[in-house]
Amino acid sequence: MFDFVRKEALFAALDRGLPKKLKAAAPFHMKTTQDCIIYGFLEEAAGLDIAEIGGGNSRLLKAISAKNRCVNIEPFDGNDGGPAKAVDIAGVRNIQCLLGEDTTEIDDESFDIVFSISVVEHIGVNKLDAFFNDGLRILRPGGLWLHAIDSYLGDELDPHIHRRISIYRDWAKTPGKTEPVGEIFDGSTVFTADMASNPDDVMHTWGRVAPNLVEQRKKMQGVTAIVAARKVAA
Repeated sequence: MFDFVRKEALFAALDRGLPKKLKAAAPFHMKTTQDCIIYGFLEEAAGLDIAEIGGGNSRLLKAISAKNRCVNIEPFDGNDGGPAKAVDIAGVRNIQCLLGEDTTEIDDESFDIVFSISVVEHIGVNKLDAFFNDGLRILRPGGLWLHAIDSYLGDELDPHIHRRISIYRDWAKTPGKTEPVGEIFDGSTVFTADMASNPDDVMHTWGRVAPNLVEQRKKMQGVTAIVAARKVAA
């Protein structure tokens, strides 16, 4: 699938009590939405090899590690607000590297699921292909490629954002590489009222952390793109 998280999906997750299951921090914001939507794909996973990309002090790995073999692929270098030193999570192995940089630390076809939350938006557009191809390299045939990606959408189409969104959409259905899990939204990349979005007070607070985004946050809504696809068997 490819789509933006809609209120319908968020409300369904809230009805199921997923924030409480994940011990979500207050106040409610987009990270909680992302956790709930991704956890919806992972909640029933058992006996699988699962890698989170850039998990940091991962909320989801804590929830799924008891039933699965989990790895946190994270450089722990402090960049983009991530932790500057290794975080130990019970039942989770750390691999300190960056996906997409031809690392030899991860074997081919090692995982049944590769996922990320709020990571892909930090990757330069010129490096997205390398990230995608390296991610598929470490994923087993039939494995799940799953990402929640921050984005900003406004009343009018932004060509730079549209370019990135088009790349994410292609990840969900790339001939010979991936097949979507669910439907692909192919509509315009502008904000619509049915999309789940970040509360304005949270956007204001985050402006103190990333002041270069303040003007964008004044004019756009913070939303989440979801990619879910399975690797095509060779």
